[in-house]
Amino acid sequence: MPSLTPQQTPAPGAPLHRTANRRRRRWLVAAGAALGLIATAVPGALEVPGALAAPAPTPGHPAWHTCAKTYQCTTVPVPLDYAKPGEGTIDLAVVELRSTNPHPLGDLFMNPGGPGASGVQFLETTPFPKALRSAFNLVSWDPRGVGASDPVSCVGAAGIRALVALPPDPTTPAQVKEVVAGAKSFDQACAKNTPRKLLDNVSTVDTVRDLDHLRAALGQGKLDYFGFSYGTFIGETYAEMYPTHIRAMVLDGAINPALGMAGVSAGQAKGFQTDLNDFFAWCPGNKTCSNELPLGAQNAYEQLVHALTHGQVLYANLRPMFGGRQRVTLGVAETAVIGSLYSDQSWPYLAQGLATALSGDGTLLAALAYSYQDLQPNGQFGNLSAANSAVNCLDQPYPKSLAVYEKLATQLAKISPDFGAGMAWGNLGCAYWPVPAQGHAAPAHSSFGPHILVIGSTDDPATPYPWAQAVSKQLGARLLTRKGPGHTGYLYSTCVQRWTDRYLVTKALPPVGTVCASSS
Repeated sequence: MPSLTPQQTPAPGAPLHRTANRRRRRWLVAAGAALGLIATAVPGALEVPGALAAPAPTPGHPAWHTCAKTYQCTTVPVPLDYAKPGEGTIDLAVVELRSTNPHPLGDLFMNPGGPGASGVQFLETTPFPKALRSAFNLVSWDPRGVGASDPVSCVGAAGIRALVALPPDPTTPAQVKEVVAGAKSFDQACAKNTPRKLLDNVSTVDTVRDLDHLRAALGQGKLDYFGFSYGTFIGETYAEMYPTHIRAMVLDGAINPALGMAGVSAGQAKGFQTDLNDFFAWCPGNKTCSNELPLGAQNAYEQLVHALTHGQVLYANLRPMFGGRQRVTLGVAETAVIGSLYSDQSWPYLAQGLATALSGDGTLLAALAYSYQDLQPNGQFGNLSAANSAVNCLDQPYPKSLAVYEKLATQLAKISPDFGAGMAWGNLGCAYWPVPAQGHAAPAHSSFGPHILVIGSTDDPATPYPWAQAVSKQLGARLLTRKGPGHTGYLYSTCVQRWTDRYLVTKALPPVGTVCASSS
């Protein structure tokens, strides 16, 4: 499943929808460089044994230091294994953007999604409204297994590029064999290059326990939390485990935890198909797109897919540090399209990428695809795909039989001809994951639910609007709706920002049925 994060612009050499077990299970808020992104996951309700109730977090005094010029950074140790807290710790990388007000309400903890997205990079690269900056210190962190917090490690840059290049919709025995081999090879590399003890302890429940430790370590009596995309599942789980520890909670781009693999894949397949059709309809009225694609975006897209499906060879010419000359397969092209659909701000780049690809140059499409895969300025990939797999495969069990994925691919292709089959095959990596799952799908519930604000966007491809409706119903929470395309709502609507900021400051929820337009 795709990742979840708000997204912006692309460049040949920078970093929300292919995972190492293919590319369908990430949820993030895209925001960053070179098509900056921030990653989602198949949610699951995780078992929370009573034995894990200890140790209780205690207030601390982190040693902050200046980082990225205007931010404060620190590390906070947490138990590696909450069932055995004496067996070592993980140091969580934490970043804070201090309030413009000398007397803020407190710390607002934020998570951008993924799983696998760096909260540190997210906060350091995302602009937030003045009202929010005045009311709170903004705090984020790299969850365990992510970024600078004991990262899960699987394959290098060449390995990620090879995964992106795999057939998204294998139809021949040879293609199926290639995809299965790719998934198994990736999983084996994760098991080889990451300590088993870490792989056993990177579930969402572990991250939620970490969040409660961070709350206490930073001296916050109650948690103020803003989760985007997969970050909403962290919030949903926190609200279930620690309902009395919350002051205010916003869930933007909500994940429906009651859905299993098939339900999540179907929802995203429909969502991305809808946004692709929206892109096609948008093109004739946009000067950039209509100039790049005078015969229409749909015509150009279908031409490219047909050519790549039937063996046409297309190459990208990237700078050497980003891989140099690379073949652009259908998998690379589809990843570029999916990544560009997270935000309509990326649509002009997608139009340009299609146009240049049809003229024989796949460089921009490759840049968009690799950016979505967390390509860093140094030419290496971040560990988004590795962490995404590690968390997703722990949070919910996946079928072991190849026939299940083949059947689901056929079913989803009927509701989403362009993305359905790929969404189904994107789950395959968890079939071979070396660590057993710890959770299961179940509706969200919390005694704090009626005080939570859920934000849903009507044409969100990665976390479809019906999910926000379902989560608000499960929790008894208030739903705030944004009309328009793109993943998550807060960063794309000043109306959503006003209602959300008001709620975070006063705890007053918007009126029932409030609908906001997207901002231009």
